[in-house]
Amino acid sequence: MADYNRSEAYDYSFYGAPAVNPAYEEEQQYAVQPQRKPKKNKAINIRRETLTLAVQTLRIIAIAVTLISLFAAVLYSRASLAVLERNGDTLAGQIRDAESENTRLVMLLNSSVSREKVDEYAVSVLGMQKLERFQIHYFEDKTGDRVVMANGAYSEADIEADKSN
Repeated sequence: MADYNRSEAYDYSFYGAPAVNPAYEEEQQYAVQPQRKPKKNKAINIRRETLTLAVQTLRIIAIAVTLISLFAAVLYSRASLAVLERNGDTLAGQIRDAESENTRLVMLLNSSVSREKVDEYAVSVLGMQKLERFQIHYFEDKTGDRVVMANGAYSEADIEADKSN
């Protein structure tokens, strides 16, 4: 019961090799193979071989040309990519310069339009003076606010407010 790995439980004779006649095998082994007859026209054979070699040569040349053109296309694309990257770097530098110039000009504009500069320009160049408190007059409308329509008529609330005053 301990010998499970043995093959005695299987009958392989059922699957055995088919019976072969040993005499037949010896005949086949020593049988004379018919030889090919040489072709009568050697010129046709030479032309066929030459044509076959020419076709193979043309195929090899076509494959070589295709590979070389693909390689050239890859080189060209990489060269154009390098040129575009260089142009991009140049443009990025120009953008940085323009942004710094813009910041400088905005600061210059803000400093030239400050309240103190406007007051100084008004006094020195235009001859203006600052208002004093006694120069300011306030007006009061005793009738209140009014709304005037596009056709020149007043609103009803304004008319009633006038009647009450």
